[in-house]
Amino acid sequence: MKHVRRAALAAGLTALLLLLGGCVSQVSERELADLSAAEIKADVPAPTQDGEQGYTMRCTLYFLSEDGGRLIPVTRSVTVEGGKSSAQAALDALLAGPEAGEDGAAWPDLGTVRGERLLEVSCGVATVDLPARVRTLSQEMLYAVRMAIANTLTEFAEISYVNVLIGGREEGLDLGATLPVGTITRVDDLDVGARYSRLHEQRLSPGGVTLLTTLYFPAAQGGLLLPEVRSIAYAQVSPIEYLYTLLEELGKGAGLTLCAQDVPAPMDYIEEMPEIVRTEDGYLAVELRMSDALETALDAAGLTLDTYMAMLTDTLMGFVPGVEGLRVMIGGRMAANLATRSDFEGCVGAPATLYVMDGTGLSRVQRVLPQAQADDARARLAALMALEEEELFALPDGLTQEDILAVHAGEETIAVNLSGRFRDALAALAPAQERAAVYAMVNTLTEGTRASRVAFFFEGEQVQTLAGGLEMRGTFLRNPGMVVD
Repeated sequence: MKHVRRAALAAGLTALLLLLGGCVSQVSERELADLSAAEIKADVPAPTQDGEQGYTMRCTLYFLSEDGGRLIPVTRSVTVEGGKSSAQAALDALLAGPEAGEDGAAWPDLGTVRGERLLEVSCGVATVDLPARVRTLSQEMLYAVRMAIANTLTEFAEISYVNVLIGGREEGLDLGATLPVGTITRVDDLDVGARYSRLHEQRLSPGGVTLLTTLYFPAAQGGLLLPEVRSIAYAQVSPIEYLYTLLEELGKGAGLTLCAQDVPAPMDYIEEMPEIVRTEDGYLAVELRMSDALETALDAAGLTLDTYMAMLTDTLMGFVPGVEGLRVMIGGRMAANLATRSDFEGCVGAPATLYVMDGTGLSRVQRVLPQAQADDARARLAALMALEEEELFALPDGLTQEDILAVHAGEETIAVNLSGRFRDALAALAPAQERAAVYAMVNTLTEGTRASRVAFFFEGEQVQTLAGGLEMRGTFLRNPGMVVD
């Protein structure tokens, strides 16, 4: 199939050259001239190991009043350590409590929680998992903490929804764990005490309740999950009603195009009605008894049992209050005695935007990476390499992660040190393919980051030219003008 791909690429080379030299709205590119005697240097050194430069940002943190009844916004400078996201840095600063001089702001004693919680961000949804000891707070104070976290994280454009779990599960709004908090959005009314009272009354509602809920579905590729938020009506305020309704909602399938579209509906394979039971060890668990036809259906859909179990566990544990795990039997065999979210840590993915050659320019494609790697420069380059298997051209065939010697993400410039084999592979391309490959890397690496430039090194040195299409020394500016879609 590779010769077919090369023939298709060749058909677009002439048009691409006309576009790059024509009058289109794009970043000006440097034509290759006789610059061999000129001194052109990158503004960063060649990296010898992966890294990321830290920076300082201004952000608003939402603390609590002394009585916990109101959110108190405080704007301050926060240091974002290298390798940490802005949202993670803001969450760390919030959980550390107010600083001297931030009068009126308070925070409950949660113990040392830095590094103990999991923050996932995917598809606009952030999930925070606080340690189980936070359950010692009163229900009102715990709700206020969750709202403070939600308002703080939704200050960032990439986050619209927040789930705050305690010890890997939904804790519930009330002491009896009958009403979940569900998925939270930011609030303009900072009187969280009054808001708690209004929500608390809903647990007595005979007409049920409608709540935002995060469901998880398998991605179409890679065995990962993606979250999707829905407003779901629950006919009764009871954990068993939540359980049935969530299983039915999962059976409707995902709305996201990046998700698998033929996921077996859980209720189609239930042999006995689901229950919430007390296990022999004293744990409160969802019990699902499913037929062995599920395994055949999973094979037909190209899904693994582990991915399906992760979908069930992350969805149900994230909403049904008080449940400590899932017990799942398939065809009478025990598939999981007490599955928890921690058993599937790392299963959540996140979309990453990659750039590929598309006839007369570059086209965007989205692929799902592990959530922790979606913003990692090395992982993005590796994802570009993997597109070779899909007959999409972004980088030459045969390159591997070993050809990425080091990547350092600075505040303005990303420095990439590549192997000699990588250099030779680019040099073997036609000039238009070389341009496409270079700018596919530049646009992919700078997508959604603070940096707008990329400097390329090969075995620690910059080279003047590769295939004769570009001056490779110095830095390359992100080029949105090459994107045709």
